[in-house]
Amino acid sequence: MPTTTLALNKVLEFTADIGLDNYPIFDESYREKLNSKIIRHYFTREIGHETIELFRYQMETKMGEIMPLYNQHYILSLLEIDPLSTMSIKNITEMDSTANVSGTSNTESGSNAKSRAVASEFPQAMLEADKDYATNAQDNISDTTATGAANDVQDTTQNGTNDSTTTGYQGHAPLLILQARQALVNVDMMVINDLAELFMLVWSNDDSFTNNYRPYMRGINYRGY
Repeated sequence: MPTTTLALNKVLEFTADIGLDNYPIFDESYREKLNSKIIRHYFTREIGHETIELFRYQMETKMGEIMPLYNQHYILSLLEIDPLSTMSIKNITEMDSTANVSGTSNTESGSNAKSRAVASEFPQAMLEADKDYATNAQDNISDTTATGAANDVQDTTQNGTNDSTTTGYQGHAPLLILQARQALVNVDMMVINDLAELFMLVWSNDDSFTNNYRPYMRGINYRGY
């Protein structure tokens, strides 16, 4: 039973507001769970202040001071980490190339041909003055010229991305697991332990020096605060 001040369970009989309603928290839905753990842990412990109002004020002050840091612990504890994944290397290679090939070609060809067919029988006729004689003659003359031009233009563009990831671990696997276990913390208990200074550290042994529970309660209007 309480001997110096009121136990927390007695305080809760007078008021539900003990300074745990407005402190900053990483997730508002977690407030009720944390508050319940705090109350259950100190349920039978005496408050370390003369009045409930002063206890509430100190609780609000303390929670406002410690929770910004512990909120970061809570956020980090939510990360899913594989203790055997100590290396994750991602390589990204981008390729961008353009090739332009152009060419021009000109061709020209020509041919000249000249032929004569001569038949000789008597009587003969003169083919040209003072020259050959023949029965008949046929001259064939041809002149052929061919010209060509060609233009060839070719554009080639290549774009691409190579993405590769290398994962794994470096070190001794059991040692990595041991280090991961050592890094685990109970953030709730860290918060609870920081609130110990708000409560009395004495316990009743029913002797005449500590059994002053009723004198503490006498003269205090708990219903009127």
